[in-house]
Amino acid sequence: MPKPFDPVAFFTGATEGRGELRELLGKPKKTSAQSVGRVDKDGWLVLDQKVLVEGDPVRQRRWRLKQVAPGKYSGTLSDAKGPVEVEVRGQTVRIRYVMKGNIKVEQTLTPLPGGRAVINRGTFKKFGMKVALLKEQIDKR
Repeated sequence: MPKPFDPVAFFTGATEGRGELRELLGKPKKTSAQSVGRVDKDGWLVLDQKVLVEGDPVRQRRWRLKQVAPGKYSGTLSDAKGPVEVEVRGQTVRIRYVMKGNIKVEQTLTPLPGGRAVINRGTFKKFGMKVALLKEQIDKR
């Protein structure tokens, strides 16, 4: 049986995501994200991202995550309005947080064979209704 996916190891260094955001109203938009991650002296994964959604201005954001128990991480995201919770279950990583505007986000990361890429599927909900879906592939560079 493969060992559990290690999000800190995967996101340390450079990664690049490319995908599509499908909003409830509107046409699908291409997305891309360039990220650089490092582990600081206190054990936090610090991930700086440049995110581009077709038709929107470029956004810079920062994730800070730290392991709080086996398979569990907690931290912050600069464009979230509360904590970020991450749970690793085998080869699947589930990320949950709430963005400004009370949009609840749940992302599921699933590694592809070879360990150099993951598929990220994100669901965005407002008032319990899906308002957008994201599907992207994130590659380690």
